[in-house]
Amino acid sequence: MLDQAIRYGSILSQPEYEKNGIILEIGSGTEGITGFTEERVIGVDVRFEGPVSKNVLAVRASVTSLPFRNASFNRVVCSDVMEHLPVGVRPEAVNELLRVSKESLFLACPCGNPARRLDGFFLHLYGLFRIPPPDWMAEHREMEIPDAGSIRLSLSQSGASFRELPGESWVIHFFVTLLISLRMLNNQWRKMFQNKRELAGKLGRIGVLSGRAPYRKLWIVNRTESESKEG
Repeated sequence: MLDQAIRYGSILSQPEYEKNGIILEIGSGTEGITGFTEERVIGVDVRFEGPVSKNVLAVRASVTSLPFRNASFNRVVCSDVMEHLPVGVRPEAVNELLRVSKESLFLACPCGNPARRLDGFFLHLYGLFRIPPPDWMAEHREMEIPDAGSIRLSLSQSGASFRELPGESWVIHFFVTLLISLRMLNNQWRKMFQNKRELAGKLGRIGVLSGRAPYRKLWIVNRTESESKEG
């Protein structure tokens, strides 16, 4: 939960997240952002493994074909999904996220060479110790970490207005990845951060570590009424 607190904290700390209305999370899994807030969320994923949080209304679907009408959700969250999609469908996924968002879209993912190098280091380390890497890390290598420019281009081509922010630095991500590998501490992290929205937000802000290259980036799209109607 420590790594989730950092990546969701950077979203929860944004003023746009204070808006009211229905939340849609893409790639939520069984809990997603509801681990840090008691708000109800419609969670979309291709599969749900294990018990689903009472605050998640689970919908099995793909980000490239969302079963919702245009501008259905005031807040749309999509964190760490793009790097698990084939390169060719990522622009289509961005378009779908924009289509269903009415006010704000929060799109975050690992980006660029800092993320690639760090993932590569850990994959090498797992190989040295002959330990299978986590599925998500192996998939990063298989699907390729996105370039920030490709996400930026997809958003720009849609005509949406957005701002781009750094997520946690590669240095912070390095130490967090080491810490979460110590599974004996997982329950402690959960006790520390469960439903602690403000604490997660503070951790997200601290994780940026100004002056260091980011492992992850966050794009916040603020849609106008005419944009959301166009879809």
